[in-house]
Amino acid sequence: MHPTKESREDDLRRAEAERAAIERVLRDCENLARLAMHAGRMFAFEWNPSIDEERRSEEAGDIIGLTDRATREMGMDSYQRVHPDDRERLVRTVRSLTPANDNYEVEYRVVRPKGQIVNFRQTARGYFDERGELVRLIGVTADITDRKQAEDALRQSELVYKQVLDNIPDCIFVLDVTPERRFKIVSFNPAEEKVVGMLSSDVAGKFVEDIVPEGTASKITAHYRRCLDAGTIISYEEELPLSTGLHYFRTHLIPVRDAEGHIYRIVGCCNDLTEVKQIQEEALARQKLEGLGVLANGVAHDFNNLLGGILASAELALSDAPQVPSVEQELMRIRTACIRGAEVVGQLMLYAGNEKPTFEPLDISALVGELLGFLKVSISKRAILEADLSSDLTAVLANAAQIRQAVMNIVINASDAIGDRGGTIRVTTKQVKVEAGSSFHGAGKLPGGNYVQLEVSDTGCGMTPDVQARIFDPFFTTKGPGRGLGLAAVRGIIRGHGGTLNVASSHGLGSRFESLLPCIEGPGSRSEIAVPASARETARPVGSVLVVEDEELLRVAVGKMLRKVGFTVIEVGDGTAAMETIRAHKDPLDVLFLDLTLPGTPSREVLEEARRRRPKMRVIITSAYSQEISAASVGGGIEHFIRKPYRSAALVALIRQALS
Repeated sequence: MHPTKESREDDLRRAEAERAAIERVLRDCENLARLAMHAGRMFAFEWNPSIDEERRSEEAGDIIGLTDRATREMGMDSYQRVHPDDRERLVRTVRSLTPANDNYEVEYRVVRPKGQIVNFRQTARGYFDERGELVRLIGVTADITDRKQAEDALRQSELVYKQVLDNIPDCIFVLDVTPERRFKIVSFNPAEEKVVGMLSSDVAGKFVEDIVPEGTASKITAHYRRCLDAGTIISYEEELPLSTGLHYFRTHLIPVRDAEGHIYRIVGCCNDLTEVKQIQEEALARQKLEGLGVLANGVAHDFNNLLGGILASAELALSDAPQVPSVEQELMRIRTACIRGAEVVGQLMLYAGNEKPTFEPLDISALVGELLGFLKVSISKRAILEADLSSDLTAVLANAAQIRQAVMNIVINASDAIGDRGGTIRVTTKQVKVEAGSSFHGAGKLPGGNYVQLEVSDTGCGMTPDVQARIFDPFFTTKGPGRGLGLAAVRGIIRGHGGTLNVASSHGLGSRFESLLPCIEGPGSRSEIAVPASARETARPVGSVLVVEDEELLRVAVGKMLRKVGFTVIEVGDGTAAMETIRAHKDPLDVLFLDLTLPGTPSREVLEEARRRRPKMRVIITSAYSQEISAASVGGGIEHFIRKPYRSAALVALIRQALS
């Protein structure tokens, strides 16, 4: 049966409808592809290498910045728009295609006509004939400029972030928070690495408890949990013991939230205030020291005035009781106690920084001998103190108080070494001669000459080599907190006197401290340090002295002593009375003995009035302060000065010198 005309027409209509539907689908696909290309800023291309012809989809013009005509450029000439630094690499990539390796993906830059640089990522596949020759290249090129700029910005941001973290002096650490509310280390910055003594790479991924001692870990994780509970930045200050030492931190904890608002990380920023705290403590110590200086200045005058009165009274009594040995012995003890008390005040003022140490010729044996009684009551009850002190030593130029301090420190250390087991401490002095260039027990070369050797030995526990190597380090001690400057101070004192100190010790067999102090060379080195004669001298000086002293005990004793040796004495207790005497006294006044600090008219005005009205009168200033401080107080140089407390014989000798 043959189809009718009507059936053929129906078939044609159906075929046309199907073709139209297929075309609509193709157009829809093309539109979708075009939309996708446009949205993704991509264009398709096809290159025929045999005729060097390249076709691009219409999106290329907008992306590359070409006109419609230019968009249809032929062949590899279009590669001239590729950035010069990327051109050879792109060509090499295309030429490297083979049937076995027929696709590639490459990124490169293109220079648009107006000079703008865009970044492309090109994906393509090659098609080959039976001979393996490339006959067709089809691919897609995408504009990735925005992505590259974002990556560059991110990379730059990370670089800045890293530079900041690497160079910021504050300690930064990052922690991840686990669901169990534990804290895992992500990273440390270099400052944190330095403080904790661990590298970030070594601790990354570990829990805080794995790298910090248990007691410290519980303290710091408590703060982390408090940050989680608060959900905001928290700050606190805390001192933490670390492997690098004790550190004081001010810490800020910053919670970091994810997209759902949950805290998944904590960033910590620590300011290491250890050095600041040390500076603050040192400043506080300086303030205390300054306060001590003020206190020392105030105490020195009153205390030395009191000591001066006792000393003068004791020496006055000595001159009246020469035939009673027991009385004389007790008075000598009082006099020695007064001199020691004055040295204590002097050491206090020296420590407070108000004065410089004064050096004078000293007999080391005599000085140590006076100290033995005090030492015997200061050492362990189980220790026996023995002394072998040479009686014919040449004098050394020294500060008596400092030498006493050095001897006391060494003897007390020896007593501690003996402890409860019992033993002997032996103090000896002798004179030795050192040849030029020789050494003293390895202490280095010494100038040739005579030296006084002062040795303190004990039969105590001795020292191990490790302890012996560190005994002169400041603050090193084996005795517990608050100790440790003793032997460092001793060595400083000996060196300050031009001497040297050596230590020999064996563990369990005791220790021996030997020091050498240079002797004073030349005539008179022995006789000049003899104890000054007492006030009972037979020579009877002639002259009148105006004693201006507000401390009655001292003024009365000095007045009596001066009268006993033949002076005419006028005593006044304040500056106003001194001014009246200088103006109104009709008889000559040979010497003005003037205390620096007076009630009433100041001593400076008294001195000025004396110089104006009685220019021939000699002036002797006395004070508990040093001569330098006293000179500054009266506004000029002082011709004659004697410091309180003074020996009676020394005052008499000074008055004679002033009148000569």
